Amino acid sequence: MKTILALIDFSDVSSKILEHALAFAEAFGSDIVLIHVVPPEPLVVDFAPPAVPPELFEERQKDLSAMRDSLAARGVNATAQVFGGPLLETILTQIDGIDPDAVIMGSHGHGALYHLIVGSITEGVIKRATHPVLVVPSVPTLDPVRTADIKKAQPEISLNAIGGIPVPL
Repeated sequence: MKTILALIDFSDVSSKILEHALAFAEAFGSDIVLIHVVPPEPLVVDFAPPAVPPELFEERQKDLSAMRDSLAARGVNATAQVFGGPLLETILTQIDGIDPDAVIMGSHGHGALYHLIVGSITEGVIKRATHPVLVVPSVPTLDPVRTADIKKAQPEISLNAIGGIPVPL
């Protein structure tokens, strides 16, 4: 495996994508190509093609370059490129142009209704890419753990109650 293409979207799953890409690169001596696609912002009033905001493009390039530098610090040869355009088509074009041995991307775990209305970039890549695709699932978000002091809430009941009979403290 010579080249791994990691699709970075700067969501919560991006760090996991980077971890998997690093693990493969270290195991197989692969190079990593990091790419991010900035989708164009639609213009409501104009009929010109949607534009990619230059400040967002520059910010993403800086962030992606920082990821590349962190990989280089681990001894992995990596490049970072930001592209502008429609997400799925731009990703597929880059996959074909880079010709990686594997593509690593994330999934956000949206529900069926979301996919019906909006669609899924991950699903589109899996269906249309001609290269192996590894999908890293999103990290579930959990509510913070809350603690309660049972003695303060119900001081007359012990946690050691037997047979459902409260035992006074």
